[in-house]
Amino acid sequence: MIYMDVEELGYKPVLEMWIKTKARDFGEDYGQNLTDWVALYLLKVLTVKRTFCSEMVKTSEIACVKSFCGLFDALVTGFKQGEEENRGDFFIYIEKWFVFCIIWSIGATVDEQSRREIDNILRDINPMFPHSHTVFEHYIN
Repeated sequence: MIYMDVEELGYKPVLEMWIKTKARDFGEDYGQNLTDWVALYLLKVLTVKRTFCSEMVKTSEIACVKSFCGLFDALVTGFKQGEEENRGDFFIYIEKWFVFCIIWSIGATVDEQSRREIDNILRDINPMFPHSHTVFEHYIN
């Protein structure tokens, strides 16, 4: 038996296995989109959280990433993939769920001032949110 500290491994092995599982279950294009979104959103939000945010309840990055994966899986379970002609629309919708899950897993433990930092980075990446309120006040309908 080999014991490795979770903090030494980090969250990358968890994300890699999660994406491989999704690619196997839903197709390589699904896995590729997840990989792209991780690079576009998740890694940047984790960096901002680590650098500029303070938490009301201290959490590890790996716990936040596991929460993210669990929340995403729970929300998209049973959601049917679109037909080939609607595949692009399907991924646009799934991307919104992806960002929603980042907000409520990675950003869930930060204080009010730090929520502004999460809000700013997500708006800089993709201006999909209306300008009223922060990203924490919006939901997917």
